Amino acid sequence: MEEKMYYFQGKQYPLIFRVNRSAEKTIVDWNGESFICECSEASKKDAAKALKAFYMKSCRKLIDKRLRKYQPDFNVKYRSFKIDGSIKKWGSCSSDRHLIFNWRLVMLPVQIIDYVVVHELCHLVHMNHDRSFWRLVGKVYPDYKKAEAYMSRIRIV
Repeated sequence: MEEKMYYFQGKQYPLIFRVNRSAEKTIVDWNGESFICECSEASKKDAAKALKAFYMKSCRKLIDKRLRKYQPDFNVKYRSFKIDGSIKKWGSCSSDRHLIFNWRLVMLPVQIIDYVVVHELCHLVHMNHDRSFWRLVGKVYPDYKKAEAYMSRIRIV
C-alpha cells in the first residue's frame, strides 16, 4: 500500500499502517512525525473512518484549548461548543451562544484555527459582520487579514 500524506495542524505527515491481526478495531494515532494506523488488515476504508475519528477527537481538544486561550478577551461567554462535519462553514455561532467548528480545522495551521476561534467568539458580541465586529476581531487577532487571505484560498471538502 502506498504511503499517503495527510495534513495535521498545517503540516503533512504520512499514514503508516501497523497490521495487528488481533486488533478489534482500526485506530489512528499520531506520534509527532506520522499517523499510525493500527488495524487487523491494511484496509483503506477502515483507515479513513479511523483517521476521521482521530481528527474529530484532536479537533475537539485543540478547539477547547484555543477557546480557553481567547475567552478571557471577551465579556460574554459561549454556552457550549461542538465539532461537526459541515461542508459549508469552518465555524458558526448561534444567537443562543452555541459555537460549532468544522473538524477539518485541525488540518490547518494553529494560527488559522485561532483566527476562526476568535471570529466565532466575536459573534458573541456582534452577530453580524459590521465595522464593530471587524474592529473587535482586529483588536483580539491583529493578523486577521492574513488569515482571511489564507482561508479564501482553501476549500472545505
